[in-house]
Amino acid sequence: MVTGYCNSCVYFEDHKMMGVCKRFPQYANRHATEWCGEHKAKPPLKEEVVEVFDIPADIPAKKRGRPAKVQHD
Repeated sequence: MVTGYCNSCVYFEDHKMMGVCKRFPQYANRHATEWCGEHKAKPPLKEEVVEVFDIPADIPAKKRGRPAKVQHD
C-alpha cells in the first residue's frame, strides 16, 4: 500500500507538469503522483501570528513636499 506520493514529500519540488526529486545529488524528474520507498512527509504548516499595533491619533501627520519659501528682507 502506498503511504505517500511525491507531492507530499519533503524532497519533492513541484514544477507544474513534472517535478524534481531532490533526495540525491543528481536530481530526478518525477510526477507528483509517483511514489518511492524514500518518502519523507512534509511537516505540518505552522499558523503565522501577525501582531497589529495601534497608531496613536494625537501625532500629526508629516507634511509632504518642499518646505515653504522664506522671504528675506
